[in-house]
Amino acid sequence: MLGIWIGKLVTWLLRMRGMDATSFPGKMALKVSPRLIAWFGKRLERVIVVTGTNGKTTTTSLLAAMMQHEEPVITNHKGANLVQGIATAFLQHASWTGRLRAKTAVLEVDEATFPLIADSLPIVLIIVTNVFRDQLDRYGELDVTVEKLFTAIRKTDACLVLNADDPICRNLGLRASRKTFYYGMSRDTARTGLRRQMRDGQFCMNCGHELTYDAFWYGQLGLYRCPSCDFSRPHPEFIGVYRGKSLTLREQEVPDIELTMPVQGLYNAYNVLAAASGARVAGLWAGPIHEGLADYNPPDGRMQTFDTAAPVTLNLVKNPTGCDSVIQAITSEPGQKLVVIGINDLAADGRDVSWLWDADFELFAEDEGIVSFITSGFRAEDMALRLKYAGVDTSRIRIVEDMDEAVATAIESAKHQHVPVFAICTYTLLHKTVHNLTAKARDNERANAEYRASVS
Repeated sequence: MLGIWIGKLVTWLLRMRGMDATSFPGKMALKVSPRLIAWFGKRLERVIVVTGTNGKTTTTSLLAAMMQHEEPVITNHKGANLVQGIATAFLQHASWTGRLRAKTAVLEVDEATFPLIADSLPIVLIIVTNVFRDQLDRYGELDVTVEKLFTAIRKTDACLVLNADDPICRNLGLRASRKTFYYGMSRDTARTGLRRQMRDGQFCMNCGHELTYDAFWYGQLGLYRCPSCDFSRPHPEFIGVYRGKSLTLREQEVPDIELTMPVQGLYNAYNVLAAASGARVAGLWAGPIHEGLADYNPPDGRMQTFDTAAPVTLNLVKNPTGCDSVIQAITSEPGQKLVVIGINDLAADGRDVSWLWDADFELFAEDEGIVSFITSGFRAEDMALRLKYAGVDTSRIRIVEDMDEAVATAIESAKHQHVPVFAICTYTLLHKTVHNLTAKARDNERANAEYRASVS
């Protein structure tokens, strides 16, 4: 009980100072009560875990929004997915006596953290979005990440909801030997002749032969099969037909569900598909799925828009495949634009930034609509060098190491050129940038209101 009191008190103090209380309260509470998560786990009826490399924050938020139309749920909406963040989520949904306000939890869990808490919670469903190479200093190579996920899965009796289009997820499903549901995109939406990109799972994890692909979506997600053994893409129970602003969910012997996308981009279509598939396995029908999408509030840095003096769209990047998806989304936007790229190399970002050389920044160089680039953060010069080698003319690149100053410079320049700003950054730059842009949007709204009042 002492750990709960300390955690609740720390939460109150942080909020009094206007700070996000997403991890630190749990960290302090766990110092006093190391078994706090297991203690809360005994007071829950079921837990749904969302894990994987990319998309887990958005998928968790979408699924939680859907399920909240059926019952109250506990969730870590802002993506604090380590042990302390999960403990904080429980503290925020508990009274001072430890009584939880819900019996169901929908939790985003980091892949390396998952084995540490898997046997402490009543996990009934595990959704794996995808498995890509990510933060080599934390996870190592892909086989390490896969083993961590498999270790966690073995500690539970949960059924699985896996991405059929990802061969690494398929391998997890085959090894797990339990009830497994697959989701994937409709075959006729896959594309042939895509760019040569980093494909992490391009070798069969059964026999080691290189996989053959008939078509791709992005990364290693595609229509794969092994020419040497019987490993291949399974037929998904849940099929998504993505049309840009809508997604049709197809399920055998069930009427199609037409979903309006609250977020854009193919990678977000996968997140919507994962969340809707998980909701169906959890027992939800079309009504709460639609309602959850309608009132979905995007987490920080996931195609997040700000109405500043020049419109800004902010995205988080942390690994090659996720970065490629964001680059594709930006370059697919018509017209001119200005791009800000902030790269830090603190522990939460990943100390190893060699992934920048695997991401497809060459696509930026090919987009003649990008009027200029500003690189920022501790590794601003590394990012500028990467753009140079991608083929970007150095006259279009400016280095501004402070991210707040870089964003201000970009907005001022974009305002005069009447173009939008697209900002991408790593994790430790994200929340500060969100606060900065939120304040600028508020100032812009106030200035517009004063102008309208003066001319009326």
